[in-house]
Amino acid sequence: MWRADSIDDTPEGSDLWSQALPPTQEFASQVSVGDPDAIPVNQAASAWDDWRAQLAHIGGRNPLISFDPEASVSIDLSHSHPGGLARFIAGSPTLLGNLVRDDVQRRSAHQSATVLYTHFTELYQSRGIDSIQLGIGLVQWRHHDTVYRGPLLLRPVDLRRRGSDIEFTLRRSGIRLNPALQREFARHLELHLDADAFVRLTDDNGAFRPNAALDRLRDLTAHRDDVSVKAQLVISSFADVAAPLLADAADLSHPILDAVGGNPAALQQVRQSRVPVEVPDADRRSPDVDRLIVDADTEQDLIVTHIVAGNSMTVRTLPGTGSTQTIVNALGALVAANKRVLVVSPRRASLQAISERFSRTTLPGMAVRLSDFQRDVIRSIGRNEKATPVDSSDVDGALQRLREVIIRYRGAVTEPDATLRVSLMDCLHALSNLAASSTPPESTAKLSSHALERLASARQDAAQLLREAADLGQFRFGPDDSPWYGVEFETFDHAQRSQQMAKRLAEDTLPRLAELSESVLGHTPLPAPTTFGQLALFTHLLVDLRESLDKFQPAVFDRPLTDLISATGSSEQQAQLSRVQRRRLKSLAKEYIRPGMHVSDLHDALVRINDQRQTWHRFVETGHPPSVPPGLADLHPLLQSAETDINELSRTLGREGSHHLAELTVGALTELMGRLAEESDVLRTLEDRAQVTSTLQEWDLGPLVDDLANRHVDASRVGAELEYAWWRGALQQVLGSNEDLLGQDSSILHRLEADYRLVDEAHAASNAKRLGWQLAERWSVGLMDWPDEASWLKSALRQSSMTPTELHDHAPHLARALAPVWLASPYDTHALPKTMSFDAVFLVDAGAVTVPEVAPAMKRASQVVAFGDPVTQRPEPFEVGVWREQPATDIDPEELHPQSALGVLAEILPGHELTRSYRVTGDDLADLVDRNLYAGQVATLPWAGSFLGHRSVELAIVEDGFGLPDPISGVIESVDAEVRDVVTRVMTHAVTHPDESLMVVTASPRHAQRVFEGVAREVSSRPEVQEFFTHEAREPFVAVTLRQAHGLSRDRVIFSLGFGRTPHGRVLSDLGMLSESGGERLLAVGLTRARRHLQVVSCVDPTELTDSRLQPTVRALGKVLAEIVAPPALPEHAHTPDPLVTDLAERLKRRGMTVSVDHHGAIPLAATAHGVCVAVDTDQQLLGMSIREGLRLRPQALTRLGWHYLRVHSFELFADPEAVAERIAGMAGIGVEAGIVDESEEV
Repeated sequence: MWRADSIDDTPEGSDLWSQALPPTQEFASQVSVGDPDAIPVNQAASAWDDWRAQLAHIGGRNPLISFDPEASVSIDLSHSHPGGLARFIAGSPTLLGNLVRDDVQRRSAHQSATVLYTHFTELYQSRGIDSIQLGIGLVQWRHHDTVYRGPLLLRPVDLRRRGSDIEFTLRRSGIRLNPALQREFARHLELHLDADAFVRLTDDNGAFRPNAALDRLRDLTAHRDDVSVKAQLVISSFADVAAPLLADAADLSHPILDAVGGNPAALQQVRQSRVPVEVPDADRRSPDVDRLIVDADTEQDLIVTHIVAGNSMTVRTLPGTGSTQTIVNALGALVAANKRVLVVSPRRASLQAISERFSRTTLPGMAVRLSDFQRDVIRSIGRNEKATPVDSSDVDGALQRLREVIIRYRGAVTEPDATLRVSLMDCLHALSNLAASSTPPESTAKLSSHALERLASARQDAAQLLREAADLGQFRFGPDDSPWYGVEFETFDHAQRSQQMAKRLAEDTLPRLAELSESVLGHTPLPAPTTFGQLALFTHLLVDLRESLDKFQPAVFDRPLTDLISATGSSEQQAQLSRVQRRRLKSLAKEYIRPGMHVSDLHDALVRINDQRQTWHRFVETGHPPSVPPGLADLHPLLQSAETDINELSRTLGREGSHHLAELTVGALTELMGRLAEESDVLRTLEDRAQVTSTLQEWDLGPLVDDLANRHVDASRVGAELEYAWWRGALQQVLGSNEDLLGQDSSILHRLEADYRLVDEAHAASNAKRLGWQLAERWSVGLMDWPDEASWLKSALRQSSMTPTELHDHAPHLARALAPVWLASPYDTHALPKTMSFDAVFLVDAGAVTVPEVAPAMKRASQVVAFGDPVTQRPEPFEVGVWREQPATDIDPEELHPQSALGVLAEILPGHELTRSYRVTGDDLADLVDRNLYAGQVATLPWAGSFLGHRSVELAIVEDGFGLPDPISGVIESVDAEVRDVVTRVMTHAVTHPDESLMVVTASPRHAQRVFEGVAREVSSRPEVQEFFTHEAREPFVAVTLRQAHGLSRDRVIFSLGFGRTPHGRVLSDLGMLSESGGERLLAVGLTRARRHLQVVSCVDPTELTDSRLQPTVRALGKVLAEIVAPPALPEHAHTPDPLVTDLAERLKRRGMTVSVDHHGAIPLAATAHGVCVAVDTDQQLLGMSIREGLRLRPQALTRLGWHYLRVHSFELFADPEAVAERIAGMAGIGVEAGIVDESEEV
């Protein structure tokens, strides 16, 4: 099957897609050959001749001069019922049954009317040609043995289905002389007819009476016997297509046309003339220049920017990708720059969509349709008169401020910290991944900023050191497991000495000390010591008392010694006493000295005795005087030995101050010494661990080392614990160092984004109004500057007969203000004034026309932009006339595909494409179309209905779809069972989906007609559904062929193939137009007309279309039908899921919700319950988009697709995932009281 990407095939090394258009120049006139008599010829001239030759045959045989009542399909009103004819001529809607009442004639007329209606629909929708006319008077003449025949006058007729009948309405305006007859009379008979004069002859005081015009022609040709004028009224398809196009193509000199025609100089200039375009960052674009009148995504924005820069290009528009809004935005931007644009499309629906989009954006009439010119001009005037100034400065200022805060916040989320070189998002994802591991780390260690910075680039080295320490047993024991934990020894000998010291204390010194101290102190009034330190204090006190009592009388302890100390002290102390007091007190002090004892420094001795007395009385509250117990001589040296060891061990163990070993009781100290004396792995591996622990301490990892030891972390887990501790510390540092993160207060962030959405919507809504006011100002200035033009325009509008040429000739300045955009079919552009210039020409649906068809339009502007879908569009020959026998042709329509304007221009102009589809289409239909037609190029957002299991494309097999082959064509076409099935489905739709539009598409013209007639019969008997079929809907129900469906789309489509099987069940290979060359392209049309739901109805099972003997197009159909029944599995998205989202998904599952992570690669998390679908977007999904796209356009698109939208910030998902899960569950109607489903109970 032909795919969209085939248009990209260009010769190796070419750079055609990066080129654009030059300004208009006449290449031939720039050439000099030296001979003044020589006339340079443009090298594209031969191509121009070929194009003109093709234009001469556009529309086939011209029914205006080749009409044959026997060969042409027409309705002859010459013998119609007088009452019906009078009503019809008066311009009243008239049913065919009232015009032709004879049963036999009505049956034949109805067949002709049906054919005419089908032909008219196809021409009108696919070509924009309004061809149904009332031919008045039949003129026949001969020239060179050739007989010519055609109507004299033409008056347009509107056709409309009314049930099973067809209604005709003769328009009140548009009467004209047959232009082809006028030309041929001048050429063949040298008779020049005055068209206006003939039209005036038909007006009899306001009544339409054409007989005078016929008589006038009879008078003019009375001298010729080869001319006859017959009074006859016929309704048929008449249109003058080729001749006006050919006349408009007289001069085709244009840079792009020259380049297409083979002029190398033109080609070179086209390639070199591209204007470089730098697309500004959407988030930093000033509101003053952000003036698109409808919302646009980044693809569309890029295309508009190139167009505004003046670049010519091609744009491939895939289904539903917003081509209309892109065109409207480009037109608005060009009009704002005071440029005039011509938009050309053969598809009426495309032009209508552009016009309607302008109307919906408060700009009605800005795009003037050539087919409804005067009405649009009046709408434009009305819009200008009603326009009011727009002051959006407050909104724009608020938008800029809000956007700046969000930009800074977004940057802070992803911008790496200056020292740690990681961002907030990095921290959240790393911590989430660690928490999601099978054995999540649990470290609570807080690393210093120095450690965080050093580990930023050396965590692998640190992890290796930690693993080595773990292997050496560093983390097998913690502070509670071994008293030696954390002790640093100078040498291994130091460790051994310390352990021996502890062993000596535990096994010898402390037990003996406890026993002896109890005996000694028991003979004193001192209390039992509570700690080793107190024991030492008591012992040293008793020793000091013993020394004092050896030199002094016991009575020295009976009184305070303060006055004695002063009397024996320094001169300053003595100064407080009189000389007499000093002598008396010194004498008293000496009396306390034992006889025969010498005290060298009485003052110091008294000070010591006073301290001993105070200490004694602090502990002895009974008033007993100090005394020395027996055994003190043995106790004191033992205590001194213990004290020395204990002090050294305290220093070794790092226990100082209140943690000193002396603060323990003797019993506790003995127990501790016993534990220290035990054999320990801590000491055995001490020497090996010393270097590792020293390095870890240098890195300031002490808190982590302690934490790991406390929890006895295995060597295999220390790396994860290090990572966890580091990332936690990094998160705290990042949050604390960047104010732009707004403290990660989710309420502030949500309010900020909500305010942005409101302000941005107000800004976007003001753009169209601003442009409307700009146009109104131009109009107002024009009225003042050009009063003559204003006066003429006012008069012309009253007469209701103004033409584009008259407007341009009489009011050129006002015309530019009123009609900056013109919409036309390529077959109508000749009606534009020759002197009307345009700044740009847009070729819409360029894949459906050839270059010759649009060349007259292209030459009107230097800039050309071609839009089209190369998959569903191709040029096709067409006939304006309707002949009972179709003219034979040897043209293969598929051979015209490379000759489309889109394909040809793509070879010389740069190319862009729109790939993001915004149709509300189910995933199965979108995937079917994308996979089979567009090679996976279409990017779509998933439909909520598909998540709920609803199908958007279905295949229904008509079981009894049998029939007999047609004796002439040999095909089994439109079997009764399929007609009944489709009619039933149409009726069901009218009842169940009356608010959604519907059409039936088929590969068989006969089947389309039978289905419509069947529906009409059914509607006539069911009044409850008549409103659906008869009200004036924007998209009425139609039953059309695949060719007629070009440019049409509906909410729902029934694609009924229209071909059955033989009575024996055999499938014939002829499936009508689907079996023709390029039938895949028509199949693509059928598959892409539905916006929401496609129902394929077939009498043939997909398995019956796989035979290799069938044509490739038929087998392609079988493949598509088979994929509808059994869609292939979607490819896996190579995408690492967000751990935060994965965790949230598990929480939602426990609440009973159905969850999909990374849903279709487009939604981070989709969840549903009770028929409610919730789409959850996170920072990771949105940070890659512009602020507008991420915060407003994407939520709106998902809402249109049926999702309940929830924006979740990553930090709130990290900090409180339970709260987020509750919000989502609440949106789906699951309350908190519903509880959480036990995982073991989940199905």
